[in-house]
Amino acid sequence: MCMMKKIEVDASLFTDPQAVHTVLKQALCEDGYIGNNLDALHDVLTAVGKKTKITVKNFTAAEKQLGDYASALALVLASSASSNRYLTVVFE
Repeated sequence: MCMMKKIEVDASLFTDPQAVHTVLKQALCEDGYIGNNLDALHDVLTAVGKKTKITVKNFTAAEKQLGDYASALALVLASSASSNRYLTVVFE
């Protein structure tokens, strides 16, 4: 039986763009490399090959702290999920 990988990320830790990528690397990257930009994040997420659910908690805190970068991040997460049948992203 195939188990879904579940990842929870606390977006209140997203204090600046560098912190976004540091937190996401720790949560997503078990043995690989993720660059420090949204394009690299998109590449990694669209390459996920097993059922994965990412829950992003406290995203409103990230929006307050990051402004436009939070909007761009949300777009990358959502578009990556829509491009990859194995990936689900939920904002809480």
